[in-house]
Amino acid sequence: MNPATPRVGAGGYPQTPAAARAHNPPNPNGRPLPTAPAPDNRTNPSPLSAPVIPLNVVDAPTQRFYACAIWVALVGWRFYDWIQVLEDNGGSFYFFCKWILFDFLFWFSLPSLRIPWLELSSSTVSMVFFGHLVWNWILMFNIPVPWQGALLGLVKIFYDKELAISEHNVKVSSILHNSSLIMGKQIINILPEGSALLNPEKQPYCLGQGQNIATVPIYFNATVPIDVELLRFDLDTNAQEVVKLSRKEIREIGKQSARSIEDGNLGIYRYDISLKKSGAYQLNKVLDEYKLEVQRVTEPTYIVPCPKARVRTAQSTKCLGDLSNLTLDVYGTPPLKIVYSRTVNGKDHSFHFQSLQPDGFSSPLLGPRRSLIPALGEEDFTWARSQTVEVGLNESMNTAGEWQYSIDEVHDVFGNVIQYPQPEEPDAKPKPKHLYQNFVVRERPRATIKGCDIRNPIKVAKGKTAKLPVKIGRPGRTPDGGPHILTWHFSPIDTLSKSGDHGDVVEVGSFTAKNINDQPSITAPGLYTLKSVSCDSCEGEIEEPSSCLLLNPLEPTLTISAEEIPDKCAGNSIGLRVNLDMIGTPPFRVGYTVSSDNEQNRRETVEIKGLRQQIDLLPRNAGRYQYRFRRLEDAIYSVPLPLTEEYYLEQNVKPPATAFFRDGPQNLNACLDQPIKLDVRLLGDGPFALEWELVHEGKRRSEKVTDITSDTFTIETSPLSSGGEYTLALKSIKDKTGCRIFLKEETKISVRRQRPRAAFGVLEGKRTTTVVEAAPVNLPLRLSGEGPFIVGYRNLNGTAERQVRIAKTANDFIEGKERGTYEIMDVRDYKCSGIISPDANTFEVKWFPRPEISFMPSDAIRPGEKDNKFIKKDVCEGDVDGFEVSLQGSPPYHVEYEVRHKPKAGSGSVARKDFDAALGKAAIPLDTVRAGLYTYMFSSLSDNLYNDKRRSEPLTLEQTVHAKPSAAFVKPGQTFKMCMSDDGQTESIPVKLEGKAPFYVEVEIKHHAGNLPEVFRIPNIQSNVFGLQIPRQYLKLGGQQIRIRKVRDDRGCQQKTEIGGGAVHIQLFDAPSIFALEQRTDYCVGERIAYTLTGTPPFEVHYDFAGKQMKAKSQNTNFRRIAESPGDFTITSISDKGSECRAAVNLSKTIHPMPSVKISKGRVIQVDIHEGSEVEILFEFWGTPPFEFTYTRSTNARKGQKSQVLETRHDISYEHSKVITASLEGTYEVVAIKDRHCSFSRMGVDGNNKGQKSLKY
Repeated sequence: MNPATPRVGAGGYPQTPAAARAHNPPNPNGRPLPTAPAPDNRTNPSPLSAPVIPLNVVDAPTQRFYACAIWVALVGWRFYDWIQVLEDNGGSFYFFCKWILFDFLFWFSLPSLRIPWLELSSSTVSMVFFGHLVWNWILMFNIPVPWQGALLGLVKIFYDKELAISEHNVKVSSILHNSSLIMGKQIINILPEGSALLNPEKQPYCLGQGQNIATVPIYFNATVPIDVELLRFDLDTNAQEVVKLSRKEIREIGKQSARSIEDGNLGIYRYDISLKKSGAYQLNKVLDEYKLEVQRVTEPTYIVPCPKARVRTAQSTKCLGDLSNLTLDVYGTPPLKIVYSRTVNGKDHSFHFQSLQPDGFSSPLLGPRRSLIPALGEEDFTWARSQTVEVGLNESMNTAGEWQYSIDEVHDVFGNVIQYPQPEEPDAKPKPKHLYQNFVVRERPRATIKGCDIRNPIKVAKGKTAKLPVKIGRPGRTPDGGPHILTWHFSPIDTLSKSGDHGDVVEVGSFTAKNINDQPSITAPGLYTLKSVSCDSCEGEIEEPSSCLLLNPLEPTLTISAEEIPDKCAGNSIGLRVNLDMIGTPPFRVGYTVSSDNEQNRRETVEIKGLRQQIDLLPRNAGRYQYRFRRLEDAIYSVPLPLTEEYYLEQNVKPPATAFFRDGPQNLNACLDQPIKLDVRLLGDGPFALEWELVHEGKRRSEKVTDITSDTFTIETSPLSSGGEYTLALKSIKDKTGCRIFLKEETKISVRRQRPRAAFGVLEGKRTTTVVEAAPVNLPLRLSGEGPFIVGYRNLNGTAERQVRIAKTANDFIEGKERGTYEIMDVRDYKCSGIISPDANTFEVKWFPRPEISFMPSDAIRPGEKDNKFIKKDVCEGDVDGFEVSLQGSPPYHVEYEVRHKPKAGSGSVARKDFDAALGKAAIPLDTVRAGLYTYMFSSLSDNLYNDKRRSEPLTLEQTVHAKPSAAFVKPGQTFKMCMSDDGQTESIPVKLEGKAPFYVEVEIKHHAGNLPEVFRIPNIQSNVFGLQIPRQYLKLGGQQIRIRKVRDDRGCQQKTEIGGGAVHIQLFDAPSIFALEQRTDYCVGERIAYTLTGTPPFEVHYDFAGKQMKAKSQNTNFRRIAESPGDFTITSISDKGSECRAAVNLSKTIHPMPSVKISKGRVIQVDIHEGSEVEILFEFWGTPPFEFTYTRSTNARKGQKSQVLETRHDISYEHSKVITASLEGTYEVVAIKDRHCSFSRMGVDGNNKGQKSLKY
């Protein structure tokens, strides 16, 4: 024995191996359970004896549960197949073999899993399998057994469906036990005393906020009042007021009661009254039609002012870190609740406060939930009056930007809610201003001093102002341009402490900056320290450095000393040497005026970087000169000098004769063969004698002119014919004193060695070039001279207008953009005009011809209606075709073209293709794979020179590719079944043809008997849809295959069908027959109509039902359907599997509807009457008269009690309706109904027969 298999003790169950535990489970009685005896063999089970699924993965009970669940599922499936066998009223060998296989797999696989308690022995498995085999034989062959009815009833509980005449499964029980056949109940209650209730659902009501009327319901039970009074208590004073309903309202209540009776809601109805005043309302008096007072116990209904809230207006500008300091006023019946939102820079956050109530407030709603009905005479409703509660919001605003506090909802203690519109809601109105408060939270400004401190003070002149270099900003962003208020402390310079800080004397200054670049002006010397900065009432921060020192340096002073400068030849004074000594802040500027007898007064300025300077005053002309030093400036001050002798100098000057170039010494450039003119200024007592010399290449040539009486003389040289460097020097001058004064003035003259020259250079050894069209080409220039050069040229083949090229180098170029001959007209360098080389003054520019493409001449290509458009001869789909193109240009060529395909139906396609050609001729294949219109558009052609893909007009070729004709059966693979009884007529096989008519078709007929196929040819088919009829001589008994071999259309295109293509089959059969199992023709809904069939299953039965033609299938020789609805059922034809021939029959059955009855229009109606009154009960019948019906009166249903039948009555009606009267309390309902043909019952009427049946009269 397997040691892992548990042993069964006497009187107990075996222990599950996986359930063994180290301790025993506790016993509910508190006593320990006895320990099971340990097995004799304590050795561990071997791996071969352990379960296939380890117990630590799935424990043993779970494995047993899964095995049993699988077996139960197989049993359910088996019963489902059994029901199918029962419906077919036969047996099924297929189902029998199927379940033998499933049972074999299940029971012989179960022991191999080695599940504890299910390790069955081979003999046990064989016995169980044999039992299931017998069971399968009984079920699947429908063997009658005594317990078959009980088993069928059990199965019907889970599956109760049959195939109906409408060819869908219906639930049989829903037809046999159709609850809609007997509908309605009449419940009669003997009314107790009537009652009235005011607002029993305790709905809250409020007035205001757009709600001016409160609609409060009153419920009346079993009464129609003639007088209704309400008692109103004022919420502020407890004053009482009687509110009486008007006669019009009383009449409306009566109408409401009548409508409720018509709707079947007898007894209780509702009426809404409109109240316009706030207060606590109670029913005071209600009288019914007998003037008796109606019971009216109810709690008070409170109508209070609607709650509301508002925001107290506060200052809208805040500073970062300030508190919001906002107050909300909430008005309503406390305790109140308010919901508000806080939006910071577009981010929304919602908050709420609840239990808002004034100090010392008490309300009966806050204590234990007792009855709110006050004692008579002790009414006090003042607690429900509206009160105002203040809510303070004091939050720290730590984020700069835009803040908004907005009220969203207000709740009062009764549950009245006022919701205010939200901006994000669609079609929302703007929220009133008293419901929100906007704040602008500003950043606090910061201020510091830039560019000034104690070590780098600001120095200004005494009494002058300076700007205090204050920089204002805000952290993290550009400062606002609003006004900023600055304050600072100031200490005069003489009151500062030894350490440089503020002393005892401190003054406070302030300044309002209109923008951030505005700075305060300061004058007094001393120490300035920033103390505060504010903007829009926001105090800011002062950053270091915050101090600035302002100093006033001393004013500058000047000391002058002078001595004369004597002439060495004549001994006269020729000028003054002046020494200047300054005290102040360098650099200095000394301004003085010069006046003389011969000249106008002029001002001179001397700039001095240090504290001392020596200057020489040497006038050129003789005379008396006065020098007055007017102003002294240093880095700080500009001081006027006093008009004293200390700053005044005077001298008599008689300078020697002299001469100098009027424009001063200079370096001149001259052109070849050009004279030079220079003006010379002469000073002294005339007449003068001037001597000069011209030096060139070591040779001197002197010239002299005497008796010059004017003070200006022009020296003109002869034309300078030799190039090189010349020097024109003034040698000496004499005046009337006779003293010869040697001169040092000279001027350098650079003379060109040759004239500028211009010519065209060469490209590849010639002055002509060929380029691609519109390509710019640089025509080389050869220039001599000194640049820049101005070259004038023109295009002789163009407009011939003169154009100018400024050449910066001698090897520059002219850019030629057009073809033609370019000619140089003139040239000039930066100073001299030049000459043109006559043999190199022109340059010719040519263009390469652009590539061209054209079609090679062919009979298959003809010109189209438009230029550059050609038509190619039509071809058939799949034919090989092409054309050739001729290319002209510079090979190799690159051709790009588009192939546009436009089919007859559907969207077209565009394919871009290209090819390269090394020769001037290329062959292009045509695309004939798909049918349609092909357009070949050559839009781009490039060769070795041109790659811009530009073409004035594309070259186009069109070709129509005709689709191959096709012929196919509309339904390939279809089998056409024909009858032997059809005299010479064959069914048409629909064939669909595509192409251009007429068509020629070859059809192959191959018999299944193995004979050689026969060919049937059909010429001249004029349409695209053709009904193929095979002549009878080509058909034989049995099956034959029909296949289309070849098709050809009018265009000459043909297509052969490969073997294995679409085919149809034709067979000949005999017709089936059908017989009814019962001879009667009248049936009721729910009964089964059965027939027997002859032929080869499956069968197709065609029948008419309810005006519709329907088709049903039967897999065996039995045809049975359940009648689910009334109508005429006629079988018109039948066909079986062996043929498509319909056997025409005419088997008719009439299906009658089940009779039905309704009480009180089919509804459950309760009627409350007073004792002694009567009620009419209406019975309505459907079916064929006469009607027999049975109804009962039972006790009215009570909670926890079962209704009991008090009496049963039987009645007959020859019409479709009947009225009886009843005065006894109870529930009246029909339990059975019968008409001329059928009957239905909810209880046993005739013996044990239940449900429905067909009747005979």
